[in-house]
Amino acid sequence: MKLLTFTFQGGERIGVLVDRDCVVDLERGAAWYLTDARGDPSAERAARILIGHDMVGFLKKGDPSLELARRTVDHIRTRIAKGNDDDVLVESGILLDLKQIRLKAPVPRTPTLISAGKNFSDHVGEMSTRNIPSRPVAFLKLPETITGPEDDIPYPKETQKLDYEVELAIVIGKPCVNVGKEEALDYVAGYAAFNDLSARDVIRRENENGILLMGKNFPGFSPMGPYLVLKDEIPDAQSLKLESRVNGEVRQSSNLGYMIFDISEMIAYWSQMGLQAGDILTTGTPKGVAAGRKEGQTPWWLKPGDIVEAEVEKIGCLRNRIVAENQ
Repeated sequence: MKLLTFTFQGGERIGVLVDRDCVVDLERGAAWYLTDARGDPSAERAARILIGHDMVGFLKKGDPSLELARRTVDHIRTRIAKGNDDDVLVESGILLDLKQIRLKAPVPRTPTLISAGKNFSDHVGEMSTRNIPSRPVAFLKLPETITGPEDDIPYPKETQKLDYEVELAIVIGKPCVNVGKEEALDYVAGYAAFNDLSARDVIRRENENGILLMGKNFPGFSPMGPYLVLKDEIPDAQSLKLESRVNGEVRQSSNLGYMIFDISEMIAYWSQMGLQAGDILTTGTPKGVAAGRKEGQTPWWLKPGDIVEAEVEKIGCLRNRIVAENQ
């Protein structure tokens, strides 16, 4: 399933993409399924409890909620195929066109956002960093930096060197503490595309004092989405292709097979401090960032008006416009 968070008629909802342009509102759909298929008199209450409006809350409820979501979508697809219920589903707000809604990040309020650094050898090389880390390296990003897959991103007045980094976001599905590499993927709910935006000049000034915080954490610096693709749809996430584009020009093109520490190793390592349902880990990025350009090469720093795309194979594409901060 491809789960998503969206707003419709002023309210935030969670849903499932059922084809290229059609979304099921999960809570309303589950209530309809429980009534239609099971005759459950408490269908609305059960759907509200097991589905709800918040993705982290949904993930925390675990297998019962996921199973209800799957049964709901299967039931609705079956009824649509028969051609009898399309009008009812549309009129009741269960079935929505993508054009009717506004996509948010699939996990808009994560408890913890851990972003790997120095995790692709080619990126380490282009940044003129000689030492390959002996264990995973990461920094924290503020959950408030997360923004939607098509949202505008303000260009901070504090930087003149705004950069992009296409990455994979790994969403944890259940609590894990001190798990081994062999079992690490059992704790994954699914995956999303991610763009780790960076104010490189701000980071450089911060690094002079040995502290990194603000340069990764301006508003909108964590576009994510467009969907949370559950892991059963992606049996080999480690081979997924990554690509970033600016105004249509390819900047990064690689795949996750070049990670220094793979997804399982990342989860196992960071589980030492405990991870919870809804936590997000991001993979680091391959070569091709603006900061990797050498003297004499055309600068690639982002500027207001640029369209930045970050795409992950089998998951989808983020498409964000850089705007002046006061817009």
